[in-house]
Amino acid sequence: MTLRVVELFAGVGGFRLGLEGPPGSTREGGFRVVLSNQWEPTTKRQHAAEVYASRWGLEQDSENPLYFRHPTYTDDLFINDDIAEIPAKDIPDHDLLVGGFPCQDYSVAKTLDKAKGLQGKKGVLWWEIYRIIKAKKPKHVLLENVDRLLKSPVKQRGRDFAVMLACLSEQGY
Repeated sequence: MTLRVVELFAGVGGFRLGLEGPPGSTREGGFRVVLSNQWEPTTKRQHAAEVYASRWGLEQDSENPLYFRHPTYTDDLFINDDIAEIPAKDIPDHDLLVGGFPCQDYSVAKTLDKAKGLQGKKGVLWWEIYRIIKAKKPKHVLLENVDRLLKSPVKQRGRDFAVMLACLSEQGY
């Protein structure tokens, strides 16, 4: 059985590489990415998205320049747009949701006093994951982040991770 995968905050495709194998693999294995998303709001040029599309042989959609599709596998869609702008109904049904959601508001990329956790500019992206989980109810969820998430925010250590766990528990995970 092949699990259909949605890959959020895809970067250059690390989760996909681990699940499907290297570009050019037969896609006959246990996982198949049916939607991936990567968007960096602070840059004009979307370097990670360009690498992702090139690496996986995706071509820009003629009707929507933010969408990229595989020329052979019609169920392979990459969207280079803000995940908050993508309605849940437009996300295909899937068995596994994966994502390495942006860590800047939890990591050593910011000093402790500037790390905003769930309330930070990128920390709020957790709520987009939660929105999709609630709407699509995948059987499995695999998320990756940094160790400082466990201590976030600095004045209420562990609160953000507890909120995330409570949200997942509420949905039956």
